[in-house]
Amino acid sequence: MLELDNLHVRYTPTKKLLSPAAKPVKALNGVSFSLGPGQTMGLVGESGSGKSTLAKAILKLTDVHSGAINFEGQDVTQLNRKDSLSFRKNVQGVLQDPYSSLNPLHDVGVIVGDPITRHLGIKRRDTRNQRVRELLTLVGLSADFLERKPHQLSGGQRQRVSIARALAVEPKLLIADEATSALDVSIQSQIINLLKKIQQEKQLALLFIAHDLEVVKHIATDVGVMYLGYLVELGKTETLYSEPTHPYTKMLLASIPVPNPKQQEKRKALRQSFINAEPPSPSNLPMGCPFANRCPVAMDICKKEMPDPTVTANGFSRCHLHTSGPKLDGETVVDFIKKQAHT
Repeated sequence: MLELDNLHVRYTPTKKLLSPAAKPVKALNGVSFSLGPGQTMGLVGESGSGKSTLAKAILKLTDVHSGAINFEGQDVTQLNRKDSLSFRKNVQGVLQDPYSSLNPLHDVGVIVGDPITRHLGIKRRDTRNQRVRELLTLVGLSADFLERKPHQLSGGQRQRVSIARALAVEPKLLIADEATSALDVSIQSQIINLLKKIQQEKQLALLFIAHDLEVVKHIATDVGVMYLGYLVELGKTETLYSEPTHPYTKMLLASIPVPNPKQQEKRKALRQSFINAEPPSPSNLPMGCPFANRCPVAMDICKKEMPDPTVTANGFSRCHLHTSGPKLDGETVVDFIKKQAHT
């Protein structure tokens, strides 16, 4: 359904008076993956890794520098105005902040109902409101919310309204960009379970972007790991969490707190093995792998060349450990990093 091919996005900062032109920010660097109907892909990485930029690029909310975004065989970057309207019906997004993504001047009936009129052509008020009530019920809200405005709703209720609005036009792909990060834990679980239920019923393709690796593990069938605009690892969720093939993935997993003090203590040496350094600037990326200055097993080649994707049993990984040095050939990096941490 969705296929990204060598996608690049650049941001050019506004030139300030009497200052030299700023270098473009390399937000996405050759990202490629595919997503099928009923599949959930989780996207994880630190802030600034390019996750939200990727979502905006797919939703046609930011310009693409090069590469292709193919949706059902059609390149989204080349759509005309007429075809763009059809695309926006099929691909919907649920944004991060439920407090700013809803128009404060409109009530829920209008917020959810307007897309129904625009994309489905349902103009009769009673018919449209009936459809809105059905959508509110689907996301766990009563018909009483029809006439409420966003300031009368809690954070969880607003996010449910956002999901109802996204589902109003019966999309084929739903992009959830940090859709639960602004909510407390109990509301998060409700939203996650709601998305899983709707996906099973509607066979939606779901791209789920989040910082919380435990949430992603719960909902995703596949996981992509992003670092400074690169997709550095991609694979099936269960295998990626137990046998990561990229050091950055292992660093993220080692940072997940566990409720067992003994297990947490055993992982301490592993966490401390990673170098405490700031990531490079996206506007001034190094020649080689951008993770090299933080990686405990970096080699000379890592500082000279950016590794190409290496096919693994689970997906792919962009790391020289699979092509040079120990030549892990797609196997997990866990034991190798542990060994390095003890020497």
